[in-house]
Amino acid sequence: MPEDSLIEEFKESCLDAHNRLRKDYGAPPLKWADDVATQASNWAQNLAEKGYKQHSENQLLGENIHITTLDEDISGEGLVDLWEKETEYYDFDNPRWQKGTERFTQMVWKSTTEIGIAKAKMLNAERYVVVINYRPPGNTNRPNDFKKNVLPKQ
Repeated sequence: MPEDSLIEEFKESCLDAHNRLRKDYGAPPLKWADDVATQASNWAQNLAEKGYKQHSENQLLGENIHITTLDEDISGEGLVDLWEKETEYYDFDNPRWQKGTERFTQMVWKSTTEIGIAKAKMLNAERYVVVINYRPPGNTNRPNDFKKNVLPKQ
């Protein structure tokens, strides 16, 4: 299968997996936004050229990043499953920002409505960088934001 087709398949699988997960946690489905995807693509290309993981400074979008290892060919669904494992560190009885859970909390953030996903091949390695942007961003730390936006599994 051509590289572009594999990347499109990854994006679709990732969006579908996000929406299945969000349903489990009482959040509405995300809609694809081309402009958000363009931002994700631009940043993924930037990181692919640099060869390392770094968050962008764009405060208007939430962001999750993953760099595959040499022997890892993770699917969109597999990536969502990986980040969902962060729930074991999240205390739903004390909802707030908690280290090591930020990818999960961004995925299920109830008030986030749009998503853009990009995957780029790193220049000097058989690895990929995945950038997922979310609008509006989650993980905001105003009073009660986590309580309203990160709900226990239904």
